[in-house]
Amino acid sequence: MVIEEVSFIQNNLEIEKSCRESAEALATKLNKENKTLKRISMLCMAKLGPDVITKEINLDEEEPSAEEAETSVCSSLSCQQRIKELQDQVITGQEEKKSVTLELEELRSMFLGLIEEVNSTKKENVTLAKEVFEQRKLLDKCNRVSLLAVDEYEELQSSLDMEKDLRQKAESIAHEMYIEQNKLKRQSQLLLQSCAPDAQLLKALEDNARLTHLLEESKIQHQLKVKELEEALEEARLRKEVQSLKKQLELIEEDKRELEAKWQSSESAVKDLKHSVDELQKRVQQAEKTAPPPPPPPPPPPPPMPPNPIRSLMSMIRKKPSVTKPEPAPVPES
Repeated sequence: MVIEEVSFIQNNLEIEKSCRESAEALATKLNKENKTLKRISMLCMAKLGPDVITKEINLDEEEPSAEEAETSVCSSLSCQQRIKELQDQVITGQEEKKSVTLELEELRSMFLGLIEEVNSTKKENVTLAKEVFEQRKLLDKCNRVSLLAVDEYEELQSSLDMEKDLRQKAESIAHEMYIEQNKLKRQSQLLLQSCAPDAQLLKALEDNARLTHLLEESKIQHQLKVKELEEALEEARLRKEVQSLKKQLELIEEDKRELEAKWQSSESAVKDLKHSVDELQKRVQQAEKTAPPPPPPPPPPPPPMPPNPIRSLMSMIRKKPSVTKPEPAPVPES
């Protein structure tokens, strides 16, 4: 807008110059025509006689230069006033041009500063977008790790349940075998009593049966204790693993919450930066639009009034009594 205004003022100055040059050319043309009319009037006055000639007309005048024509044309008060007004308008136009150029430089510097600020905000926006992308990748990785930990915990829990079921089944089978062994012992005692052996043999058999029974019971108790200890160790190991997995899961959840908070803060920062970029672009557009309107062009100067040779000739004739009679001019031979 400011450049267009400056060009408009320059065009007005060019128009003023062209008008002045055309006025000068018109003045020279009118002077030439005035000279020819003076010659014609001299011939007419010579034909009328010597008494009619009241004033000697000098035909050998040199052609006025451009400066003299300009002064002769612009010798009137209105023309000089018009020239002064045009000069004042030219001076005001130059001053306005200077002020407009200064405003243009200020707007350019402000525009460059705003562009640099926009570029810096864009760079910050790009870096924040990269950080958000990295945080999203890390968050996805933590989610995958937490899912794997949960799957492992569920597998360990299912294996623990399966071990408990197998232990209960083994205990039930051992109890059934113990009952069957007792039945067989009672049957053997009945058979021995029916055979009626002597007392020592019966006592030995009873002692043997009692010792075997005690041995079997001690074996069963030992096996049960070993199984209980193994199960206790397995449960303790599983508990430790489950507790460690729970702790890892809690830590992962905390990291996940922290990353989500960072991601939300970075998202809000990105939104703020986008809003600031939009505001800066609006300010740049407003700065481009708020340029002062160009001043109206000055009107062209009025053309000078051409001199009327007939009127000047009549005025010269009217002044005849106040002028001394000149010597009679020689009459040219016909």
